[in-house]
Amino acid sequence: MASVLGPLVAGLLSLEGALAVGVVALLYYYLVVRSAQYFADRGVPYMRPTPLLGNGAAFLLRRRTMIEVLKELYGRFERHRFFGYFDFLTPIYVLRDLELVKQVCIKDFDHFLNHRIELDEQHDPLFGRALFAMRDNRWRNMRAVLSPAFTGSKMRLMFGLITTYCETAVRTIRAETRAGTADLEMKELFRRFGNDIVATCAFGIEINSFDDRTNAFYTLGKELTNLEGLQGLKFLAFSSFPRVMRALRLKLFSDKMTRFFRHVVTDTIAQRERKHIVRHDMINLLMEARKQELRFDENDNVDTGVEGSVSGGGSGSGQKRLMDWTDDDLTAQCTVFFFGGYDTVSTLSAFMAHELAVNPDVQDELRRECDAVRASLADGEKLSYETLQSMKYLDMVAMETLRLWTPAPFLDRQCTKPYVLEDYDGRKVHLRKGDGVWVPAAAIMRDPQLFPEPDRFNPARFAPESRAAMDTATLLGFGLGPRNCIGSRFALMEAKAIFYYLLTHFHLERAPNTQHPIRMKKTSLAPSAENGFWIRFRVREAEQKA
Repeated sequence: MASVLGPLVAGLLSLEGALAVGVVALLYYYLVVRSAQYFADRGVPYMRPTPLLGNGAAFLLRRRTMIEVLKELYGRFERHRFFGYFDFLTPIYVLRDLELVKQVCIKDFDHFLNHRIELDEQHDPLFGRALFAMRDNRWRNMRAVLSPAFTGSKMRLMFGLITTYCETAVRTIRAETRAGTADLEMKELFRRFGNDIVATCAFGIEINSFDDRTNAFYTLGKELTNLEGLQGLKFLAFSSFPRVMRALRLKLFSDKMTRFFRHVVTDTIAQRERKHIVRHDMINLLMEARKQELRFDENDNVDTGVEGSVSGGGSGSGQKRLMDWTDDDLTAQCTVFFFGGYDTVSTLSAFMAHELAVNPDVQDELRRECDAVRASLADGEKLSYETLQSMKYLDMVAMETLRLWTPAPFLDRQCTKPYVLEDYDGRKVHLRKGDGVWVPAAAIMRDPQLFPEPDRFNPARFAPESRAAMDTATLLGFGLGPRNCIGSRFALMEAKAIFYYLLTHFHLERAPNTQHPIRMKKTSLAPSAENGFWIRFRVREAEQKA
């Protein structure tokens, strides 16, 4: 009997093994080989991808930065308005023609309303409820509610909090100098600046991260924005596999972060309501927004109460309900505001400090503008929001830094309605709902046809007369169209204020550890210097005598 069963069992096992191999082969063919023909079948130019890893293999294997990967493809397909890119196995349409960029991001925005990321706001209550992750009409309504919080008048109210902190921080940095100089790492320095400024402007909490270097805001912020470790992998996964991550019920924010920020916001709101405290910061603005009698029309759009307006037709136009604000809604907006202020502003400021140190002529001209403004202030008078906005050369330096070192390599959109892309030769491609679209922001802002000598730091590009003639689609540092960064005005205000105070007290110089030209980290999703941003601070002579 055993002599009969033995060969039979062996045969069944070999058959089972053959079937398994066949299934794997079929899966590989349909998921890898067949999917790689996606753009070829549609007549879209593309570069053959690496199996499973797609066109970003060089970045994923830490051989090149993401900016370098997209810049090479952008140059390769210069005769086309768009080209194909495989994000792992997912096909993405990358736009390189400026008119097409404006069509997608502005004119035909209703077809590209959402980002690709998909989060369950019940499961991931902070990032899922944040403006960036919201979708469709829920995004429209929240954007309408939040937009008034970022107007010039609201920035003006928060500006006093920023200047007060900058003065304190400058005194702390001066205390760290030895014989009038100190070598400091800029990313670390500006993270502490950003942490404290956003903690006070968003959460109403006074912190000095130069004295208390392990405070909860700073340590959690560093964990949250560490795009080289686990958090970076999570960001990549949520961007590239949004539906898979949602199905697996994974969270972008840890429970520890959620509990901390929720506790801070709810306690602050309760205390302010109990003691009738009014403070000109983000929590106060959101509390005001929650109290407003905001209603929706029959299409779930915010009813403005303006006769004949797009979003509403007055108080009698079928209003449905008041907007339901939860504490998590408020916490989510404050937390993402903190995220942007902590990391985006610190990255912009670190690169700006580097460029000023290695371009002393630019620094000298900017310092002259800062000194002229300082001299115009009466004794004891602080820098005002209006005066900061009038500093043209400071704005030129900030915008050129943003062009050369944009915080994100690309903007992403998801097709929400069928759409047709047309190439220069008239060939048309039909996009379906759910298709992904990228705008290669960094590559566009380093295109030599748009910006001559694109790798040279030249603030004169943004002189008022030159900027007026620029195509808006080339200025992508904070996005484009209705889905641009709502906090861009605050970010620029914060960065400009910091440098006004730094340059009125210090010279920024190359240090022995200054890396120039900068070599970019290949392990980071966001742009960052391989060996950090080391700059020597030298106290100005007038300050030394003071």
